[in-house]
Amino acid sequence: MTPIDIPIDLQIETLLRLPVKSLLRFKCVSKLWSSIITSRDFKNRHINIATSSVPPRLLIAFADFDRNYVLLVSSPNPTAYSSSSSPCCVPYRDLSLVKLRGKEVYNACRGLICVGAGFKDVAICNPGTRQLYAFPEFKFKDSPQAFPRPNYVFGYDPVEDQYKVLAADVNFGRFEHKVVALGREEAWREVPCVACPHVAFTSGLYMNGTVYYGAYREAIDSQNINPIIMSFDVRLETFNMINIPSKVLSLMGYVNMGDAHRLFTGKALINYREKIGLVENPHEGSFRLWIVEDAEKEEWSMQTFHLPESALGLDLKVTDTVNNGEICLVPKDLSDPFCLFFYNLDKKSMRSVVIEGLPISEFNRPYGISVTVSDHHESFMFLETPKLT
Repeated sequence: MTPIDIPIDLQIETLLRLPVKSLLRFKCVSKLWSSIITSRDFKNRHINIATSSVPPRLLIAFADFDRNYVLLVSSPNPTAYSSSSSPCCVPYRDLSLVKLRGKEVYNACRGLICVGAGFKDVAICNPGTRQLYAFPEFKFKDSPQAFPRPNYVFGYDPVEDQYKVLAADVNFGRFEHKVVALGREEAWREVPCVACPHVAFTSGLYMNGTVYYGAYREAIDSQNINPIIMSFDVRLETFNMINIPSKVLSLMGYVNMGDAHRLFTGKALINYREKIGLVENPHEGSFRLWIVEDAEKEEWSMQTFHLPESALGLDLKVTDTVNNGEICLVPKDLSDPFCLFFYNLDKKSMRSVVIEGLPISEFNRPYGISVTVSDHHESFMFLETPKLT
C-alpha cells in the first residue's frame, strides 16, 4: 500500500483542533509532531481556536484550609439559559491528580491558574496537562515568612507573549510589590508603585493585558485609609489607580476607617461587558452591581437586582461572571449534591445547575473551605521544568 503523503500544513491544522489529552499522546508519534505540538506558536494558536470555537468548561476549586490542599474539578458549562424551575444536572471530571498541597487558588488566565501559600510555593498550574510550575521563594524586606501573606495576581502580556505573577503587599507601612515572569526569570523583581503606595485586598481580575484588584491606600493625614481599585499593566509593569468616588463609597456603606476592611468583604471584581464591575453578595434577596463607566472622570453607575422567591432563603456569594455574562453564585454552606446558581443580568432571572457526583462529604465542614468557579479553556501551554504533584 502506497503511503499517503499528508501536507504538513494540513497535519498542523488537524492537530490544532484536538483536545489537550490527545495532544499529550500524539507528542510520542514522531519527533516532528513533538516539535510542532510543543512550539510556542502552536500553543497560542491552539488556545485561540479553543476560546473562539469551543464553549468553556467550568473549573471549580475547593480550597481546604484545614487540610492544606486544593482539589480541582472540571464540569461542562451549560450556558444555554433555561427558564425551567428544575435544576440542570451535569457530570464532572475529577482533576484530583492536581491536589495542590498547602496552596490557595488565585485568579485564572488563558487556561492556567495561579496558586500559592504565603511567601513560598506560589506556582502556576495547568489543569489540562497536570503540570505545576513552581516559582522561587521570596520575602519582603525585614519581614518574616510566616505572616502576613501577599496577594498574588496573575496576568498575560499578549504583545510579548509572556505570563507574569505580581505579588502585592498586604502590610501597611511597607507597600512592596514584586513580579516574576513565567519561564524567564529565577528571582522576583521589585516593581515599586511610588505614585500610589497601597496594599492589596482582593484576588485579581485579568482583562485584555491588565490585571485589576481591590486595594487600600493611606490618606494624606495618615489617619485613615481609602479603598481603591488598582490596575497593573502586565507588559509595561506599571500601576494605575481607579478612585472610588466618595458618593459611591457612601452608598456602599463606607463611613470611616473602621469600615475599610469590610468594604471589599462580600464583594468581587468582575468583568461586566469589558468594564470593571464591583458586585455585592446577595443580602435580603437582592444585590447591587457598581460599574466603572469612566475611571478618569470618576463616573460610576449602579444597578440593583432581586433574586427569585425560590432563592430567598439561600446564603450565596458571588464568584465570577461566565462567558455569557451571567454571574455565578455559590452557596456558602456546601450541600450534597453540589449546586451552582447563575444570575442573568439581562433577563433578571436565575437558574441552578447541579454538579453530579462531587465528593462533597470530603469538604462538608463548617470552616476552612473556599470555593471558586471560573470559565476554563484547556491550554496546552507547556510549563518548563514542571513540578508534578
